[in-house]
Amino acid sequence: MKVQPLMKVGLVSLLFFSAMVGLNPSHAQTQEELLSLIQQQAALIEGLQKRLDVLENQSQQNAATVHAVAQQAENAEQKAAKAEEKVATAGDSKFKWGPSPTVKSADGNFSAHVRGRLLIDYGKVKDASEVGSQNRSATEFRAARLGLEGTAWQDVKYKFEVDFANNEVEIKDAYAEYAGLSNFKIRVGQFKEAVSLEEEGSTRHISLMERGNFTDAFGFARRLGVKVLTGGDIWTASAAVFGGSISENADDEGYALTGRVAVFPKIGNGGQLHFGASVRHRGFGNDYDEMEKRYRQRPQAHVSGVRYVDTGTLEGLNSDTNFGVEAAGIFGPFWVESEWAWLSANVADDYVSDYNGQNSAKFQGGFIGAGWFITGESRGYKKGKFDRPKVNNPVMDGGMGAWSVVARYDYLDLVDEGADIFGGKQKTWILGVNWYLNRHTVVKVNYAHANISESFAGAYEKAYVDEDGKNSVNSFTARVQVDW
Repeated sequence: MKVQPLMKVGLVSLLFFSAMVGLNPSHAQTQEELLSLIQQQAALIEGLQKRLDVLENQSQQNAATVHAVAQQAENAEQKAAKAEEKVATAGDSKFKWGPSPTVKSADGNFSAHVRGRLLIDYGKVKDASEVGSQNRSATEFRAARLGLEGTAWQDVKYKFEVDFANNEVEIKDAYAEYAGLSNFKIRVGQFKEAVSLEEEGSTRHISLMERGNFTDAFGFARRLGVKVLTGGDIWTASAAVFGGSISENADDEGYALTGRVAVFPKIGNGGQLHFGASVRHRGFGNDYDEMEKRYRQRPQAHVSGVRYVDTGTLEGLNSDTNFGVEAAGIFGPFWVESEWAWLSANVADDYVSDYNGQNSAKFQGGFIGAGWFITGESRGYKKGKFDRPKVNNPVMDGGMGAWSVVARYDYLDLVDEGADIFGGKQKTWILGVNWYLNRHTVVKVNYAHANISESFAGAYEKAYVDEDGKNSVNSFTARVQVDW
């Protein structure tokens, strides 16, 4: 039997006590008494030793518990660190700023992107007329938009954007698009009629401040409808049927049918070609009030308070049909672009006599232009539309940004002699300079000179042209543009 340290001490103490008693007979006790005392002391020592053993066991257990808890805490801390690392890694795909917040679920089923744009314009317009002349200088928010776009359940895309320019609230794009079909998409809501290269693209990415004059004159717009889109690596096509727009009276909204196809093969050295065609047939409302249409356009400045080409109100039109062609090419830092459109305004039978017996009035318009990135960039292009360019040396990185120059000839003809309509012809030369501070910030400066002729309808009635139906207009415009 192993003798514990406490018992050793007790035995030594007892022996010492016994020796002391033997050396002092006067204090001696009987042998029985001494043996009883020794037994009592031994029992006490044994009890103390047991209690000590229990305490030692508890101490060892407590130490093991403390160690286990410490190990668990360390493991939990390591797991938390790994989880935090995973969250941080996954966060790059779930949330990003550039250039505005985009949130995406880990499984990719849901996403949301805050989008918007600010277009702040200045314009000065002066014509040569002595009567009813215009000499106007003004500033405006051409666009102040805010919206949201993203995906819902992966196959459904959505877009909603509102414009607050001119202290008015106007819904622009507002649609849902289903992309779960093989090579087909279906879009429902309000969106653009697909009838032109420039109209199909965004104002953020056009080369000048204004689109071709015919796009406004012929009434291209957003409407409520259903659209089917398809395409491949070098082609795209769409067809749509529309009612009216959100702002129109639903009882007399009419309808529109549109179709567009474009091919865009790549060529050597990163070049890009584009060829397209589109058609729109628009039916007007059923009552006679809706059969009054007007085709007109400003000079190349939106701040102009005058439209120098203007057919006036044309009564008895039940529909119109527009056919357009488009061509463009990107060759390194150079690009060319051109569009032409023909519009036939169809006259109801009861009104043919008002148009010299003709059942339609025909107008046309288009442009041809070219541009050059002095700093070497190329114009952006994506799936049948122009896109933003990549800026080689952004100003924020200490560079000079990207600089481009543009020249364009624009032609609009609202004259049909056979139908006795003299809305005027507008021939415009335009020069532009664009400075891209970065991909999302642009400063644009445009100068335009327009010659007006044969304008004997709306503009003539308001004395915006002389007695020969002529005028000339000079405009200077500038824009600061940022989008996200």
